[in-house]
Amino acid sequence: MKMPEWTKAQRAAIETRDKNILVAAAAGSGKTAVLVERILSLILSGACDVDELLVMTFTDAAAREMRQRVEKALEKALEKARTPEEAARIERQLVLLTGASISTMHKFCLQVLRRHFEAIDLDPQFRLGGQQELALLRQDVMADLFDASYEQGTPEFLQFVSDYGDDHGDAALHALVEQLFLFSLSQPFPDAWLQKQAEAFDLPDGAQLTSTVWYPVIRSEIARTLEKASAVVDDMMQEAEAAGADAYLETFREDRVLVQSLMQALAAESWQILSDAFSTCSFSRLPTDRQLDDTVKKHLQELRKDLKTVITNLSAKYFQETEAELMDDLRHAAPDMRELVRLTLAFHAAYQQAKRERALADFSDLEHFALAVLIDHEASRTDDALPPSAIARALQEKYHEVLVDEYQDTNGVQEAIVSLVTRQELPNLFVVGDVKQSIYRFRLADPTLFLRKYQTYPEQKETCARIDLSKNFRSRPAVLAAINYIFAQVMVPDTMELAYDDAAALHPGLPYPEAEGPTLEGPQELALLYQANRADAEDDADTQEGGEASSSLEREAAYIAQRIQAFIAAGTLVYHKEDEAYHPISYRDIVILMRSVTGKAEQVLEVLRAHGIPAYAASDAGYFEAQEVRCMLSLLSILDNARQDIPLAAVLLSPIGTFSLSEMASVRLAEPEGDIFTALLTAANPEKKLSPSLQKKAEAFLGRLSHWRALAQALSVPELIWQLYRETGYYDYVGGLPGGLLKQANLRVLVDRAAEYEQTNFRGLFRFLRFVERMRAMDTDLAAARTLGESEDVVRIMTIHGSKGLEFPLVFVANLGGQFNLRDSREKVLMHRELGLGPYAVNAELAVRYATFARHAVAARIVQESKAEELRLLYVALTRARERLILVGSVKDETALAHRASVWGRAAMRKDMALPGYIPLDANSFLDWVGTALMHHPACTELRQLAGLPAVLPAFSNLQESAAWQVSCVPSTALPTSQQTQAPEDEVLATVRGGKPLPGSRQRAAVETLLSWTYADHGLEKIPAKLSVSELKQRFAEREAREEGRIFLTQEKHAPWKRPRFLRESAGLTGTEFGSLMHSVMQYLDVHGDCSEQGIRSQLAFLAERELISPEDVPAVRVADIAKFFASPLGNELRHARRIYRELPFSRLLPACRFYPAAEASAELLVQGIIDLLFETEEGSLILVDYKTDSDTRPEIIRSRYALQLDLYSEAVAAILGQPVAERCLYMLHDGSLLTL
Repeated sequence: MKMPEWTKAQRAAIETRDKNILVAAAAGSGKTAVLVERILSLILSGACDVDELLVMTFTDAAAREMRQRVEKALEKALEKARTPEEAARIERQLVLLTGASISTMHKFCLQVLRRHFEAIDLDPQFRLGGQQELALLRQDVMADLFDASYEQGTPEFLQFVSDYGDDHGDAALHALVEQLFLFSLSQPFPDAWLQKQAEAFDLPDGAQLTSTVWYPVIRSEIARTLEKASAVVDDMMQEAEAAGADAYLETFREDRVLVQSLMQALAAESWQILSDAFSTCSFSRLPTDRQLDDTVKKHLQELRKDLKTVITNLSAKYFQETEAELMDDLRHAAPDMRELVRLTLAFHAAYQQAKRERALADFSDLEHFALAVLIDHEASRTDDALPPSAIARALQEKYHEVLVDEYQDTNGVQEAIVSLVTRQELPNLFVVGDVKQSIYRFRLADPTLFLRKYQTYPEQKETCARIDLSKNFRSRPAVLAAINYIFAQVMVPDTMELAYDDAAALHPGLPYPEAEGPTLEGPQELALLYQANRADAEDDADTQEGGEASSSLEREAAYIAQRIQAFIAAGTLVYHKEDEAYHPISYRDIVILMRSVTGKAEQVLEVLRAHGIPAYAASDAGYFEAQEVRCMLSLLSILDNARQDIPLAAVLLSPIGTFSLSEMASVRLAEPEGDIFTALLTAANPEKKLSPSLQKKAEAFLGRLSHWRALAQALSVPELIWQLYRETGYYDYVGGLPGGLLKQANLRVLVDRAAEYEQTNFRGLFRFLRFVERMRAMDTDLAAARTLGESEDVVRIMTIHGSKGLEFPLVFVANLGGQFNLRDSREKVLMHRELGLGPYAVNAELAVRYATFARHAVAARIVQESKAEELRLLYVALTRARERLILVGSVKDETALAHRASVWGRAAMRKDMALPGYIPLDANSFLDWVGTALMHHPACTELRQLAGLPAVLPAFSNLQESAAWQVSCVPSTALPTSQQTQAPEDEVLATVRGGKPLPGSRQRAAVETLLSWTYADHGLEKIPAKLSVSELKQRFAEREAREEGRIFLTQEKHAPWKRPRFLRESAGLTGTEFGSLMHSVMQYLDVHGDCSEQGIRSQLAFLAERELISPEDVPAVRVADIAKFFASPLGNELRHARRIYRELPFSRLLPACRFYPAAEASAELLVQGIIDLLFETEEGSLILVDYKTDSDTRPEIIRSRYALQLDLYSEAVAAILGQPVAERCLYMLHDGSLLTL
């Protein structure tokens, strides 16, 4: 199934020039392919070279993929080149690609800073600090700041502590200052932004609420609530008229007048008028109507109760104080906010100074430092335009076009950087993304940047263009129609930030072929699970607390397991794009997505395992809680201080100590008083006359403990941990347990973490353990190691965030009823990039605090933006499905289901497809959105009956007709019970333990057929399609040796991965590792810098800090030989060269018969190589240098060995640059000698 020819929109995105372009690319629309094709179009047309493009991606993986795609496309273009000139141009682009600016925003900023550090007086040897290292540094700086503030004891600080502190120390205040600091970093000028927020509370006398920045938000909230109240009145009127409840109608008409009067008061744009209207509104009592049906009467009374609640809550929230009192609350909050801002600014300055002293930087620094380099600080700046510096103008001239991928995930700082390197007079910005997939608000991404361009670019047709890619080349049409049906209703612009119109909708772009057998094609599904016939049911699952939440998730897992088993057993076919064929569904084709997997993945894994389904869940936390990690940390803890009962008991009861519970009890009884270590000493004393075996065991453990404590004094922490693994055998032991590979990986990560820690300014076991404890105390856990390969045949369980960019034939979205996490709207001080700070009003005399007008506004905006992002998360989850989508949610019981259906059904009778804005905003879970959207669908008959709605409703549009959904209400009695089926690995273990032979593989015959297959044309089977120059050299050397009757000794081949660090340190570098190290050094050394021995050592330290070479490898570098090279005439020419190319790759198509006489004359061979060094002298001559690690440096041997290689290199240079090589040299790394060929 290949992507068809470019669509009209894709072609426009590829070919449109001389404009700023926003590409709104829907899920599965081929945006990466379009971006790559645009790059190719630009460079192959001759518009620019590839190194004249700036391409910024969201992740390193995306940058690597982009570079690889461009490289492969260029190689294909090279094969099809029609003229020598065209081939030469493509070869030149392949050469330039290695230095092309295709990277993340942070890598680009780092590049700017490395080249222009002097512009902002930055230490050129700065390094990026580790996450944990920086967190600890922030903690230390914060503690010092508060200590100094307490010492000064200003009234403002002490009042702030009193108002916002608590009885548990200053941890909450520290967190508040750090939170505001980190939040401010998403602004281009954080200090100025902070100062502005403090000034916002300095309100002049006579100011009105309607003139504040917060009023428009509150006004919108009130308007939406009154719209909701009006809708309730309309429902009451319609139902009363239909039921003939004439006695109620007059009262309902009065209610309508009341709501309309409040709307009119709101329109007056006067808080006083609005406050008066709410203070005087009242509801009359409903009259008695004995003729009315009790069910109708009860429903009407419930609706009116809802109406009164809506109005009463609105009045209580905003109108309990006069306008003057509300303004005074804001003024009274001003001193605390000024002090909070002062502390945050002081912390920022102190933290920056601490990092500067340590030559440290973080990712935020990269952006802000780069911004400082790119701005002209002496020119005036406005919010709309930043004056570019000379460096920025030079970059504007350098880059023909700036291309930004995943633009919806950028923030204000990144936007400012992009604006400074793009041209204003000649538009050259190309951004691509999908605002519907902006799901990184927690990383302070700002989707409004995308939305602003999305809305304004169509109006600026002369200089800007918006191109919508809405064709989806991933999913079946039925999947897309079902997704469109939901989002056309719930994604509305006034609350959810975007209208889901035809431009935003997903349109099928890739038909699936017919299959000979059952496939996943069919209606998409919503399964609503509930507890049946259970009188003692716990709380509603939607609270996600307590036992019911767990049991509901287990029920969902059981339902999913049942469905997976059915699909597997039926031999359901899924389509594989790779080979354009159908295959029986396998576990790897299935994913289970959840909003969060923390505390949930293990439950689902356990249920799936019980049903014999292999599954895997990757967690981004929980590392320190892994049993094997806790055991080793306990061991390290008692090496530091053995008199710690809990760690010591953990080690004694572990496979390291091998004590049983009864033995531990005997040890404790030997010394009832004191700590366990004292008891152990007593138990080891022969005079206590304990059992000889226990006495010897205690004595042996104490001996080992003493030995290990001695090691702790002599070894670094990572060395100590490795030694403990070896001596205890614990590493091997956990490898034999279920999940052993993961457990061993976690133990290796512990060594890596220790090594990273010791690269900081801290050393020693005590400090490392303190570091771990502080990480735990700060809730800064680490991700557990991951050992799963892409080809593993298991069901994936992952977060929606983790699934972004992926696709699966069958997608289950589980835990649909989990409540949204709105914690950000309940913090002590709320924060918003536009609305600023949302503090409480504190009354110290009454010891109470309550929300200010500002807090109400900021909280409302945070809730709205959070729910808008949750809706985008749901969109990401649903669009991962290629062939079938199954949504699974839970409610408490049938009564709760009926209540939910009633709530969801309130908007079912509407005429418009899109819901009123307040309905999506009132949702508390994914299930609320999906349920509300599907209540109008024909598949929801059962739910409509529960809600008392008509069984059939008129269709909204043809969209409903094409959206096939199946809604099932599944009682717990219909779910399978856990079968406790043995997992496959358990069955194998049981067979082996029983001494029985393992069964033969079902694939044995197929494997034997594959292994016995032979290629028909034996003459060509050893001629490759592609070879490197080194491989050619090797093959010809072997052939010549055989012809001359010599024995050819091939160089040792090493695995492509590095040996563990402790082996490298103990055994030294191999020849291959030494060669790689020297190549890296020669690649990255600054030839224009100090190349004396001392200067080279300084440069090596710099390279190690940048992680371009390993610090432990630095002593192996032959500094004297390198200095000798640069002091030679050749080195002097290099230092004064016009142009220098290092690690220069090339690809060339050459006649295969040149190397393989058996090949046909028309056959071609793609030859690839990397030239170590090529430079152009001041006279314009080209000199080619290649580095060699051979220990035998006799000239005659070297010339014969490398003549072919240098011939090919020279030919490539001449073909690419159009100039012959004047001189060819081999620099022998083994002894520093230089040989000219």
